[in-house]
Amino acid sequence: MARTLIIAEPSEIIRKGLVHISESLGLFSSIKEVACSSMLHETIKKHNPQMVLLNPSFVNADGLLELKDLTRTTMMIAGIIYSLYDDDIVSMFDEVIMVGDTRQKIHRKIGGLLEKTPGKNRSKPSEPLSARELDVLKLLVKGLSNKEISEKLFISPHTVISHRKNITQKLNIKSVAGLTVYAILNELISMDDVQ
Repeated sequence: MARTLIIAEPSEIIRKGLVHISESLGLFSSIKEVACSSMLHETIKKHNPQMVLLNPSFVNADGLLELKDLTRTTMMIAGIIYSLYDDDIVSMFDEVIMVGDTRQKIHRKIGGLLEKTPGKNRSKPSEPLSARELDVLKLLVKGLSNKEISEKLFISPHTVISHRKNITQKLNIKSVAGLTVYAILNELISMDDVQ
């Protein structure tokens, strides 16, 4: 199967190192490099990659969502992390490659991403959310506190916390930013709903 990888990284030494490692894995028929964020959208549209290794400095949370909409295939995005980034940003990536990762660890991470079934919505949980959990999720990503959610849904704050734990466990998403991305991608809310 022909697979394309895009490595979007401003540091030439890190970008070339990732190219070298990726070529040695033999998982991609084509590897493209992007050295500046201004070329990222155009390169993704042109090459329709299955995977992007992306320095988080190239995009913000909204930009990451836009990138996923640019491709006609299921595209996995792994963050290249070698400096401090907010946990909310890091949690939005499908995988994280640390600058200190070994070749074997990078291979496992990239291989794991490629094993995800193309065409399936990768944001779908293995266990579906209940109707009440969906209600809590929608209000949570709109910026409401536990107390405000409890008042709006006529349930106790303790019950809201229990629902939040269940949502986090079912979706394996720990941050509100990650839950927001999930809710938008699955059309539970629109971009206008997010404060």
